[in-house]
Amino acid sequence: MSLTKTWPSARFNLLGQLRDKDKEKAFQTAQYPATRKRMRFVCAITAPAYLAAIYADSLQISGNALFALTGARALAVLMALATIIYSFKKNGTPARMGVFVCAYMIPLILTENFELALKAGLVALPETPITAFMILLFYLFLPPQIWQPFTAGTLGSASYLLTLTFLTDASSGHIANTFLVLALANGFGLYFAMRFGTVQRLEFTALSKLKVRAETDPLTGAYNRGKVMELATREFNAAKRYRYPCALLMLDIDHFKTVNDTYGHATGDIVLTGFAKLCSKQLRNVDLFGRIGGEEFIILMPHASCAEALTVAQRLLETIRNTPFQADKKEIFVTASIGAAEMNDTTLSLDKLLQTADTALYQAKKYGRDRTCEIATDGQATPDRLPT
Repeated sequence: MSLTKTWPSARFNLLGQLRDKDKEKAFQTAQYPATRKRMRFVCAITAPAYLAAIYADSLQISGNALFALTGARALAVLMALATIIYSFKKNGTPARMGVFVCAYMIPLILTENFELALKAGLVALPETPITAFMILLFYLFLPPQIWQPFTAGTLGSASYLLTLTFLTDASSGHIANTFLVLALANGFGLYFAMRFGTVQRLEFTALSKLKVRAETDPLTGAYNRGKVMELATREFNAAKRYRYPCALLMLDIDHFKTVNDTYGHATGDIVLTGFAKLCSKQLRNVDLFGRIGGEEFIILMPHASCAEALTVAQRLLETIRNTPFQADKKEIFVTASIGAAEMNDTTLSLDKLLQTADTALYQAKKYGRDRTCEIATDGQATPDRLPT
């Protein structure tokens, strides 16, 4: 998944999501920790207040009606508790959180409708229903995902209006006023959620681009020296701790200065870019590939022995040797040399592993280039033979 492409539109819309699902998924995943915290806050504030309303109910109704309304409130509170519990799951997903959001909003709003029907004729109808505040609350606290509050908000508003119209003796003027309040709550909430979501997506895109620029080599697209060393150090330390094999390849394009001097630096850039692409295609997803300077690259291969790494290196050499690079209607062939090293009990740091691979690379060049070389446990260089 690449985050370097510019989004087709800064404006958030459902069609945009469908056209760019991967980026939207990455955005939602990045926002999920903050969404979980907001959801916990909303539930922690609204659920106790909703449960405390039972006292007010007891002053207005009694008997089976009070028992039924209390049960409805308890159900809503239980859904709030379930949502809070789910929000602490580290492997949760934005989509599932959306289900919990709807599962909490729907009992809340339906309980409001139930309360309206039970108390019709007993108390004065409120000019501004609390349902409007609930809807607005969820819009304000749950963006950038808007389908949950929009679904529950619109359906809840419609059900509240139907209850008010057919199960109470509310006047037409009061019904019209309630419709206006609910419409404003949904309209303003939807507008805010969309605008806030747009800002968040723009910020996410900008930060993603900055991250790519900070971590990748602008020419080849491989990890730059700083990033590949950071990731390689982390992987090396994990390999030492959990005692699994780890190998490193150091690659250098043979006679690259001659390419620059003969064809120009623009052609040299084409060769570097093509070389990086060829290497990337031959590697596993877990392998780390980066440019450490000039025409030198490294490949860290976790869970791979030196013999396995050398097999990959031979395949790389064959691919590079037989693949021409196109520049100014010319076909340019290059070769490469590769030094291999494997982590062992005496390899105390990544720098030591790099030093061993660099020594092997030097020996590969010394023995004729276009070949691999490894440093054996006795310290002797073991180059392969040139292809026949």
